Amino acid sequence: MKKKVSLARALKEKNRIAGRLAQDRALVAKENSKVAGATRDVDVKAVYDGTKALRDRLVAIKSAIAIANSPIVSKIIELEEDKGEIAYLKKLNVENGMVVMDEQRFPLRECGKTYEVSAVIRQGDVLAELSALKKRAEELQDELDEFNISTTVEIEVD
Repeated sequence: MKKKVSLARALKEKNRIAGRLAQDRALVAKENSKVAGATRDVDVKAVYDGTKALRDRLVAIKSAIAIANSPIVSKIIELEEDKGEIAYLKKLNVENGMVVMDEQRFPLRECGKTYEVSAVIRQGDVLAELSALKKRAEELQDELDEFNISTTVEIEVD
């Protein structure tokens, strides 16, 4: 049955359906091909047919969410990119000064030797950038959360 729900609820429903679909697909993959005469724990054909229905529901829910998100799509993309930049900066090597080479960090150098390294982008720069990005990401997430609560979509729910 179709029902009008908040976008936040639709997102939860999408995740629930996607989880069930993944679980059922894994079950079909596990049970589908067995030694001839072996017993199967489930009716593989029925479970597989059920995945088709779940897939169709997932497409409908994702479509409704995408249409509803159109006014804020740029904010969604900005948040995704901010999160990617945060992950990148957290991994950026900012070592500066004397370091002992090891195989993991400098595979082409002689291990155990001490070298002076110089970082163009320093730790302080990274920390400042991370702080600004995290603040912006939090603001964007708050805006998206408010939008998700106040916006409704019509989807099929159990």
